[in-house]
Amino acid sequence: MERVLTTVAVGFHTGNRRAELMVGAVAAWLTDHGRRVVVVETRKEEGCCPAPWEEVDVLLTLGGDGTMLGFARRVVERGVPILGLNVGEVGFLTELTPRDWQEGLLAILAGEYEISSRLVLACEVLRRGEKAYRGYAVNDLVIGCGSLARMIRLDVWYGSDHLGQVRADGVIVATPTGSSGYSISAGGPLVYPELDVFVLTPICPFLHAFRPMVLPLEEDIRVHVVEARSSVVLTQDGQVGVTLQTGDNVFVSGAAHRLRLVRPLHSHYASKLKSKGFLRGN
Repeated sequence: MERVLTTVAVGFHTGNRRAELMVGAVAAWLTDHGRRVVVVETRKEEGCCPAPWEEVDVLLTLGGDGTMLGFARRVVERGVPILGLNVGEVGFLTELTPRDWQEGLLAILAGEYEISSRLVLACEVLRRGEKAYRGYAVNDLVIGCGSLARMIRLDVWYGSDHLGQVRADGVIVATPTGSSGYSISAGGPLVYPELDVFVLTPICPFLHAFRPMVLPLEEDIRVHVVEARSSVVLTQDGQVGVTLQTGDNVFVSGAAHRLRLVRPLHSHYASKLKSKGFLRGN
């Protein structure tokens, strides 16, 4: 049994109508059950979430996976455990639904939960020897072409090992948590989410000359933008983007901080894969 959670931050994005309709009821229910509640409302594009995080035992997000990912990148350095109540579409990362959130929260607030520790990616962009950008990704980092459907040429390295040059729409570096997202749509593998590995997947490679790979964390992945005939963008979790230039190097490593997801004791990865259509089973 984990520690009892006494202070709960309830986070949602401005403009999410379903979340805005639920936040009052959720906050009132938590208060009625003896919890201190901090409501955190933020816009999707904001870079921080002002709140007394050092006092918070858990962050409960109202929304879908996108809401969880946005908040996770903002609080990962603070080590705050995150629990999602799905009022979005897919909700693969979320554990609670509008139908059962009260029952699920009762058990979790009583300490009947586990903490799932997940890999987070750290990225740095070096431009002409200078650090131009740094950030985090919980699901994936995508280096891809912009609005024009033109292939780009990328050199991919794992430490000192040159994996090859790829002409493609781009490459995806995913965490095991994110292996069930864009990566699997591009032909990558499903990877158990608590493993510590990189999932490297090309996007529509020319002549299929570069295959998806699973790599350990011992070395950094480096992606060098060799040639870009159109815009090239580095995107974090499909939400935050930065424009790259020919000659840029993107370094990807395992972050020092972990994503800590609150998981009910009855939650199982295989069952979730089946319920979301990734696996077929009785």
